[in-house]
Amino acid sequence: MKRLLLSTAIVLTANAVCAKTTDVIVGLQLEPPHLDPTSAAAGAIDQVLYSNVFEGLTRFGPDGSVNAGLAESWDISDDGLTYTFKLRSGVIFHDGSSFGSEDVVFSLNRARAEDSTNAQKALFAGIDNVEAVDATTVKVTLKAPQGNFLFNMAWGDAVIVAEESIAD
Repeated sequence: MKRLLLSTAIVLTANAVCAKTTDVIVGLQLEPPHLDPTSAAAGAIDQVLYSNVFEGLTRFGPDGSVNAGLAESWDISDDGLTYTFKLRSGVIFHDGSSFGSEDVVFSLNRARAEDSTNAQKALFAGIDNVEAVDATTVKVTLKAPQGNFLFNMAWGDAVIVAEESIAD
């Protein structure tokens, strides 16, 4: 009897393991206080939002390299002070609004503002100016050359948000 019961349990367990699943259930200890990852230091925001909902100009690859994100490419001036980002076209925010250079200007200026509550505000301290050249091009001028600038833009605290979504 024990052998039959054990065999049945193994067969039923194997079927459950092999079943095709389409849902992912995630259990978290914390709940984010809001959905703006650039305005607070809540640990739950890291777990829930950074990679799942938002994106920055650059992103980290599995090997730690810096890869293209919302910026499909960039040029760095010879003096290392100016980064010109060419943005991806056709990107849509979750609310249906279109992504463009003005969103990058807003997000970076907001992150480095005097009254910024960004948990990693220091990442933006080296930025002198952010300018929308056209709808898909942004120019960031630094106060001094900063070799880790593209790395800093891959942090979750540097994700790009739509200005309209912040007002909501």
